[in-house]
Amino acid sequence: MSQYLKRRKKLAQCQRFGGTSGISSSREIVVGYVDSPPTEALKELNKTGDIKIIKHLKEIKAIVLNIPDNKTEKLKEKLKGVRYIEEDGVAYAFGFSNYTDVQWNVKMINAPRLGRLFSHIWRRAFGYGVKVAVLDTGIDYKHPELSGKVVYCINTLGNTLYKGTNLRKCADRKCHGTHVAGIIAASLNNVSAAGVVPKVQLIAVKVLYDSGSGYYSDIAEGIIEAVKAGALILSMSLGGPTDASVLRDASYWAYQQGAVQIAAAGNSGDGDPLTNNVGYPAKYSCVIAAAAVDQNGSVPTWSSDGPEVDTAAPGVNILSTYPGGRYAYMSGTSMATPHVTGVAALIQALRLASGKRLLTPDEVYQVITSTAKDIGPPGFDVFSGYGLVDAYAAVVAALSR
Repeated sequence: MSQYLKRRKKLAQCQRFGGTSGISSSREIVVGYVDSPPTEALKELNKTGDIKIIKHLKEIKAIVLNIPDNKTEKLKEKLKGVRYIEEDGVAYAFGFSNYTDVQWNVKMINAPRLGRLFSHIWRRAFGYGVKVAVLDTGIDYKHPELSGKVVYCINTLGNTLYKGTNLRKCADRKCHGTHVAGIIAASLNNVSAAGVVPKVQLIAVKVLYDSGSGYYSDIAEGIIEAVKAGALILSMSLGGPTDASVLRDASYWAYQQGAVQIAAAGNSGDGDPLTNNVGYPAKYSCVIAAAAVDQNGSVPTWSSDGPEVDTAAPGVNILSTYPGGRYAYMSGTSMATPHVTGVAALIQALRLASGKRLLTPDEVYQVITSTAKDIGPPGFDVFSGYGLVDAYAAVVAALSR
């Protein structure tokens, strides 16, 4: 087991968003099977036709069901020899609104220095198809700063998976995903705000409803489909308070495929170093967990803390893209995450442009954490991890390997 894998309740029961109002009489259950799905047992249990198969995640051997409350116990009795039967968890976007071109946040992580140092390969660096998947509420692909950069859409909400180039299927009505995407890829055009890596290609993965929340199983499917669509880096400015097999399995599957995953640590910090409040999937060992800092390099009390925090990035009053061609300030570890995502994209793109192979997730983790600027107590700390991410130092270190 590699060093990268050294690290390792309660959710409201709810129907899929957009359903009828009132208290639900059914719930979402995830069944993880061993070799083959328990088809016959489900047929026997479903003689009345009130159990619905929402999705089948073959890559991680899991089925998501919508099942009446009164059949939950019967399900556990009937389905023998399965790996797990768990209620589907709910995750939330970790950002909130606060209503020049290169802003302080991009300067703070030393990204502008890279364009000058590597000008000889900068233009061709992103001709190698480096794709970043933004798992969120969707992206406003018509925004002037993002136009032409969103190359693919994946929508995992509900029981109908969409994947293709109809970008309307990934329209952002919450605003959160568009803001995250802008931090990664907004154009360098002397208008409002520029992203960390303006030339990258984006895959919009709509895994959260317009409410800003969504099921773990939808996120798990989004992780799997994004990797299958060619995403090298997954940016997840979301999370929930509980562990879940379906999400953990999907994250580890993506790691095994070589995808770098970055997720928001969460906005549940309390300033107590003894309290671990990092959310999932950031808490998983194969995910880089990002905490937030303000313009002075201080970690706000609301930024989640714990031993799983790996690095920190600007996350307070960040100006970025907003649906309808607008711009807005938002705060949260949701905003810190895409800064780290952008650095990971720079590492991989500039290595390819230099004729080098892609780094493994373990290697990207090691480069980012070993080059981070220590901003807290000497060494690792639970608030900022190994320190403030440094794009310049990370890329230089990555190219020297």
